[in-house]
Amino acid sequence: MAARVRAQSDSALQRVLWSALERLGRRRPRAARAVAAVVMRAAARTGRGYAKGLFRVARRRPVPMPGLYLLPEAWWTTAPRVRARRLGVDLELDLRDNLQRTLFFTGTYEPGLVRVLRRELRAGDVVVDVGAHVGVHALGAARRLRDLGGGRVVAFEPAADSARAVRAAASRNGLAVDVVEAALGEREGAVELRGDPRYGVHDAGVRSQFGAGEVVQRAPVTTLDAWAAATGLDRLDVVKLDIEGAEILALRGARETLRRLRPRLLAVEVKDVVMARGPGDEAALHELLAACGYAAAGEAERHIALFRPADSPP
Repeated sequence: MAARVRAQSDSALQRVLWSALERLGRRRPRAARAVAAVVMRAAARTGRGYAKGLFRVARRRPVPMPGLYLLPEAWWTTAPRVRARRLGVDLELDLRDNLQRTLFFTGTYEPGLVRVLRRELRAGDVVVDVGAHVGVHALGAARRLRDLGGGRVVAFEPAADSARAVRAAASRNGLAVDVVEAALGEREGAVELRGDPRYGVHDAGVRSQFGAGEVVQRAPVTTLDAWAAATGLDRLDVVKLDIEGAEILALRGARETLRRLRPRLLAVEVKDVVMARGPGDEAALHELLAACGYAAAGEAERHIALFRPADSPP
């Protein structure tokens, strides 16, 4: 990790330029952050540049980053709601949320997964995004399917504010996204969504039923199997799951649908630190999916594992 940190640090000239930009930001924070976003979006075209962008905007950092300029917090707390076009979609972003902040400054989020979805999608596909947050991947999939000639995107998002953001963005951009304001789990019921005390209350991406913070809201829970039966779902091609440690619960409630419809790609978050709060670890996830007829098929990001039907050609 130390070598990676050094490789990602700014040069002396870069630090001087960033320092000058920060001085501008003391008087005009919105202007300074707009300039920073232009610079960082250009840099994020490379993996190294994107990684530096993540560290620049993160509220919490796993390792110290000597020699790396970090963005002042005032740049996202001053007039935090902004309109911006990112990944080809017109969005209204709240910069107090780490995911949305990263998207604003770097121009993308989870670029490996963005690339996988773009390559994978075909005309007519049905995509289910479980844990859609503000819709980065759901909206991107809908835009891609529209360009290909059509398809369907269903976004499961239990948080009311995030679900509203997905609906508003879909409407603003003329994209077809069905938003289901519910969590997916092992059985039907309800769940309390809690924040993470290490982050701000506006950081919607870290809300979880396993969170240690205050209760944000109570949300309904359904299963994919129950929802698919109730809606007559007869096709499913791609599923993305990112629900802060509850992935195994959602997959337990989706076993019949996975066996019946055999989506050709599952993209599942597998962060150890997050899964430790839930019902099982990555090994348990692999075992569950193997029982459903799925095998590991690489990764889109270091924390996003890909799975395909075990009988699919390599």
